[in-house]
Amino acid sequence: MFRRSFFFLFLSTLLGVFSTQALHSQYSQGVRLLSVWDSEAPVLNGSMAKYNDVWAFEWGGEEYAVIGSTIGTHIVHLKANNANEEVGYIQGGASGNWIVHRDFDFHQGFLYSVCDQEPSWLQVIDCRNLPHSIELIENDNHYFTTAHNLYCDQASGKLYASGSSGHAMSVMDVGTNPAQPTLLAHFDVLNYVHDCYVQNDTAYLHAAQQGFYIFDFSDPANPQALGSLEDYPEKGYNHSGWLSEDGQHYIFTDETPGMRMKMCDVSDFSDIQVLDLFWSYSDPQTMVHNVMIKDNLAYVSHYFDGLEIYDISDPEDVQRVAWYDTFRDENVSGRGAWGIHALLPSGKILISDRQTGLYVFQLEEDYFYPRGAEINIAGNPGDGMLVVSLAEFDFKEARFEVIDARGRLVRSSGGPILQSKHIDIDLRQEAEGIYYIKVFVDGSLHQGRYCLVR
Repeated sequence: MFRRSFFFLFLSTLLGVFSTQALHSQYSQGVRLLSVWDSEAPVLNGSMAKYNDVWAFEWGGEEYAVIGSTIGTHIVHLKANNANEEVGYIQGGASGNWIVHRDFDFHQGFLYSVCDQEPSWLQVIDCRNLPHSIELIENDNHYFTTAHNLYCDQASGKLYASGSSGHAMSVMDVGTNPAQPTLLAHFDVLNYVHDCYVQNDTAYLHAAQQGFYIFDFSDPANPQALGSLEDYPEKGYNHSGWLSEDGQHYIFTDETPGMRMKMCDVSDFSDIQVLDLFWSYSDPQTMVHNVMIKDNLAYVSHYFDGLEIYDISDPEDVQRVAWYDTFRDENVSGRGAWGIHALLPSGKILISDRQTGLYVFQLEEDYFYPRGAEINIAGNPGDGMLVVSLAEFDFKEARFEVIDARGRLVRSSGGPILQSKHIDIDLRQEAEGIYYIKVFVDGSLHQGRYCLVR
C-alpha cells in the first residue's frame, strides 16, 4: 500500500510550468564542480548528443572514469589535482551518428563494453596497465551482438547483459577468467530486460512496460522467480534501479516524462511496497534516468535537471538535498544528464551529460539540508501568501531566501530582518510548485518546504 504524508497529496496539482523570471539563477546546491571533460572527436547523433553512459573504477590506487560516445569508449584518469586526462580510447564496433547507447562494467582489471546499435559485440578491454595503456583483447559476438546494459555481480563473478540481441538477457561467467567471458545461460522468461541490479545472485530486473521483477540466478539455467511489481503508482517504462546498503529498500526509475521515482520496501519479496514517489518537481514533463545509492543518499541523473541528490534516511519521506544543473537549456526533452556514478572511494560523483561531456563533482561538507520543516510556515499548502514564524528563536537578525525546484532564487529579504518574530512572503505571482524556504537566523540555516497550489 502506498503511504505518503498529507503534503504530497497536493503534488498531483503541481504540474504548472515553473517561472523563468527569476531574480537570480542558482544552478547548484550542496555540490562542488571539480572538472568537466569534453572532446571534439565524437560526432552528434540524431538527438544532438555525443555521449551516453558513464562508469568508474579504481585500479592501482588511481581512479578512472569511463564514458561512452558515438564513436567509442573513453577512459579518463581522475587525477588528484582534477586535471583529468583521457588515457585510453577504444573505437566501438559500431561507431557513428546513429549510435545512442553504450554501457560498461568492470571486474578484476577488465572493462566490458556493449552497444545497443549494430554492428556491435561484447568488447573486453584490459585495463591492468593503466594509466600507461589499455588493450582491446576481445571482440566477442558468439553469444549476442547488441545489448543495452551490463551489470557485474562482483561476488559471484557473473556478468548480466540486459536486452541482449535475440534474448531478454544473457548471463556470462567472468569470475573464472575475466579476460574471456563464457555464456552460462540466456534468460527469456520476460519479454525484455532493460537493465538490472544484482547482488549475490539476487537480480532486480527492469522489464520496461512489464514492470519490476526479482529472480534468484544461483542457477542461471533455471532462475527462480522471487517477487514482482507489475502494477504501481505512476507506472511508465520501468528503466533501472539500485538497492540500499541494508538490502531493505530499492529505488527504481520509470523513463517516462512526468513519472516520479519509486522508493520501495523489498524486505519481503512476495509483498513489495511502494513507500514514496519523488523527483525534482522542476517541470511536469521532466524525466529521470539512472540512480545509485551510497550511504543514505540517492544520486540521480535527471536528464533536463542534471545531477539530483536525495536524502533517503526516511524511506517514506525522501527529500531532495543537493543538485547541479548540467543542462541549462529550457527545452525539456531526453537531453542532459544520462549516466551517474557515485561509488568511488574518493567520494567523487560522475555525471555523463549527453551534450557536454563528463562532469566530476564532490559533495560540499555542509551540503545537507535539515530534514522536514524546522521553521513553522503558516498557510502551507497555500496560494502563495505565507508567514514564517520565528517565535521560537531569540536572535539579533535574520534573513531569508526562497528557491524554486530548479534551484532559482525567486525571493530574498535583501538585507537583515531585525528582531521581527514573523516574516511575510508573497509568492502569489509565482507558478504552482515546490519552494524551499531558507531562513538564516544569526547565520544559522533553518529550512522548510512550501507547496504553492491554486
